[in-house]
Amino acid sequence: MDHFQKTIKRMKDNSHENFIKISINKKNIFLRSVDLSQESVSLITDWRNQYWQGFLTKFEVSERNTLKWLDKEIMQNPERILFFIILKKQKIGHVGIMNYDKNLRTVEIDNVLRGVRTNQRDLMENVLKAIFKLMFNELKLSEINLKVFSDNYKAINLYERCGMITTGIKPLKRIITNDGWKWIEVKLKCETEWAERYLSIMKISKDDFKK
Repeated sequence: MDHFQKTIKRMKDNSHENFIKISINKKNIFLRSVDLSQESVSLITDWRNQYWQGFLTKFEVSERNTLKWLDKEIMQNPERILFFIILKKQKIGHVGIMNYDKNLRTVEIDNVLRGVRTNQRDLMENVLKAIFKLMFNELKLSEINLKVFSDNYKAINLYERCGMITTGIKPLKRIITNDGWKWIEVKLKCETEWAERYLSIMKISKDDFKK
C-alpha cells in the first residue's frame, strides 16, 4: 500500500472528520469522505435521480442499490474515494477520485455534483482547486483527468476556470437498457461520420496547476 492508498484509507476510516477546509468570503467549506449512513445514502440517491443528465447511464436509482454501490465501489476500493461537500454543516454535493495509476501517478475526477443550490459564488471552482492541491502537493500526483459530455458547456467552463484543458473527444452511442439507457464509446467509420454525442477528455498537470 503506497502513500496515496494509505491517505485514501485514512480519510475513509475517519469519515466523521473534515480533511479539507476551504475559506471563501469568510465562509468555511469542508470536504470529508462519504459514509454508509442512512442520511448519506438517501442524499446520494436523491441527487443521482435528480441530476441524471450528467451521467453516462440513466436508470431508476434505489437506496438499496446506492448502499451496495457505495460499499463495493467506493468503500472497498483502496484507490477510490467520494467526498461530501459541506457548507454550514449541510451536505450540499459531492466529488470523487478514481482510476488511480500508480506508475503514471495520475487519477480521474468523477461524480462532480452540486445537489443543493446556494448563493455561494465559485464554490465548485474552489472545491476542485483544493482537491487538485491535495492531489499534487500532498499525494505527489503528476496529472489529473476527467471526462465530461462535450455539450455540458457549464461544466466545461468550470473545469477550464480550474486550469484544465481538453485533450481529445470520444464519440458516443446511446444503448437502450431495461430501465433506461447508457452511453458507450464507439469508433466512427470515417471522418465525415457523426456520433450521437461526444465525451470531452480533459486534464491538468502538476506543472500547469502551479502556474
